[in-house]
Amino acid sequence: MRDDLRAVLRRPETYDAVFAVAYLGLGAAACLGVAVLPLVAALTLLADPLTAWPALLVTALPLGAGIAAAFHAFAAARERGVPAPFRDAWHGVRRHAGRASAVWALLCTLLLVVIVDVHAVWGTPWAAVIGPVLAVLVLLGVPTALLALTGLSGVPGLPLPALLRASAWLAVRRAPLTLLSLVVLAGWGMVVLAQPVLGLLGVGGFALYVLWSNATVAWTGAVAVAARPGFRRL
Repeated sequence: MRDDLRAVLRRPETYDAVFAVAYLGLGAAACLGVAVLPLVAALTLLADPLTAWPALLVTALPLGAGIAAAFHAFAAARERGVPAPFRDAWHGVRRHAGRASAVWALLCTLLLVVIVDVHAVWGTPWAAVIGPVLAVLVLLGVPTALLALTGLSGVPGLPLPALLRASAWLAVRRAPLTLLSLVVLAGWGMVVLAQPVLGLLGVGGFALYVLWSNATVAWTGAVAVAARPGFRRL
């Protein structure tokens, strides 16, 4: 077994694959770094960011376009076989920024509603009933948004309402993959909280690659289902 491992490590393709993933991770981290700048500025400039959390949701809107650009770079590299993350990310922004921002705005709106509802029912008898429902909405909303951002490049001809319906269906249908995405997000979030720069610029690109790969697997075999009239109908 050691001989087989050594043989694999000696192959030039192994180093090419490692370099390609590292290069893609660097490009994705750059996309994430640019997209998160408004949020970082708000966290830095606001005296009490927690009390101004609606402003934080607004400044988080560019993240949708940044993540979609990174996902587009991943998809283009897999299709072409040669990574060009910065060029492909720019093409992804030009092609998908509008719809990606709409997807992310819907997610931020969902988070806004959930936070307002949590404040409203906190400490009341309704908390035990409404709380789990709100938690499920968030746990499904985030993977649905990631699946939709992946689908912008994977199924580019799908209208946005149909894309969102298909993504929500996949988030439920492919529950193990959804759970895996949530675990990756939770681990990434803990790294960001402990070391923000390392979490965003160091680990962020690779975390996005894992999330994109997971969402791509979820979309595999589901493109035909998503194209059915039931999904396309408004």
